[in-house]
Amino acid sequence: MESSYKVQDNGVVRDMTPEEKAEVDAKNTAWNNDKPNRQLANIREIRNSKLSETDYLAMSDNIMSDEMKNFRQSMRDVPQNFDEEQYDELLATDEQGNLTHTVWSKPWV
Repeated sequence: MESSYKVQDNGVVRDMTPEEKAEVDAKNTAWNNDKPNRQLANIREIRNSKLSETDYLAMSDNIMSDEMKNFRQSMRDVPQNFDEEQYDELLATDEQGNLTHTVWSKPWV
């Protein structure tokens, strides 16, 4: 089924020209092709947030448990330990919007 390409031009709805259709298709293709980069940026943002929650332990006289050290190391390893095919799984959330992948779970909670 062919998509319907319409545009509003001076208050009148008309069919897009072949050039306009090509431009829309090119933008959509570029957007879809860039999905892994957007996902990776989101993953890094989440990872950095999780690390910042425990930064005070790494920068103080507090003694960090092995469990905490392992968690922080696993956070630092997130980008390179997962490939593009796993990004959807990493970013999956439940009904409340909580991340569901086990890599994000804090073992001490």
